[in-house]
Amino acid sequence: MNIRIRPVRDSDYQWLLELHHTVYRDLITQEFGYWDDDEELGLFKNAWESKPIEILLQNDNPVGMFIVDVRVDHLWLDEIQIDPRYQNQGIGTGVIGRLIVRARVRHLPLRLRVLHANQRAYRLYQRLGFLRIDGAEHHHLMEIK
Repeated sequence: MNIRIRPVRDSDYQWLLELHHTVYRDLITQEFGYWDDDEELGLFKNAWESKPIEILLQNDNPVGMFIVDVRVDHLWLDEIQIDPRYQNQGIGTGVIGRLIVRARVRHLPLRLRVLHANQRAYRLYQRLGFLRIDGAEHHHLMEIK
């Protein structure tokens, strides 16, 4: 599997919006009991306008995205989304593995949060060595050193 990473382009907007809705609609509904198109569009636009989005490409086709913030005392995996048609192929595992290496090279932990409803992702993070270090009403906070 050959996954390339490139910065987001203006032409990615519609694809990313559809990916966001596809990946999150069921999880958000399960976790919060509802899906609000306007609220989700606002969250999406905030990320689009203010965060360093990276696009994952397989054979030059977009298959996912992620956002990592470099903070003073850790790397923060703010977001990772893999198109459901490309899930279970090791793409997410590979990307997270690269991010773990990036964090270790900087001698920083990698942290993330995951919705309680997203048990599949939670188990993946555990398999990769992340530990739950805190929690909130709707999320687990996890870290790997």
